[in-house]
Amino acid sequence: MYFSPLIQDGEYMKRYKVGDYLMHERSGVCKVCDISEEALDGKGSEKLYYSLQPVFEKSSKVLTPVDSKVRMRDVMTREETEELLSKVPSLPFIREKNPRAAAEIFKEKIETFDLYDLATVVKTIYLRKQLRLALGKKTMSSDEKIMASSGKRLFEEMAFARKEDVSSTENTFYLALKKEKDLFLQEITE
Repeated sequence: MYFSPLIQDGEYMKRYKVGDYLMHERSGVCKVCDISEEALDGKGSEKLYYSLQPVFEKSSKVLTPVDSKVRMRDVMTREETEELLSKVPSLPFIREKNPRAAAEIFKEKIETFDLYDLATVVKTIYLRKQLRLALGKKTMSSDEKIMASSGKRLFEEMAFARKEDVSSTENTFYLALKKEKDLFLQEITE
């Protein structure tokens, strides 16, 4: 079955086929299991829907309209993952001291649905956590919440692309930050 490209809000939206993998902004990496016409709002409201299977949450299913406002994009490739990992040390560190302002910046970056912005958030929270621990302070619960969701999305997509488990990918990401983390902590504690 072939579907023509869809234009929504002036932007091209890719149409996926059964068997494709995509990145769903809320459910992460998903496999397209079916594309069917459904009338979920009653007779006469037929729309095309993707039936999605989240790769890392096997027990759940996602039904989303093909023309949904929920953003979907291609899953990053292994090459894109390796490029991102090589650039992790040069990603910016968000130096906002006010926790509420920092949380707002993190939220804005996460909402872009961009991998580099997501990696910037994960990097910043990781380094902030290392700093707080080095100073004998507790980690911030707001940072932990953001890291739980952002890190999960980033590491699951990278792991899928690299065909490895999530914890290995997470370790590789943090290893890419080791030198920067050591310099960062050295600056702060001197």
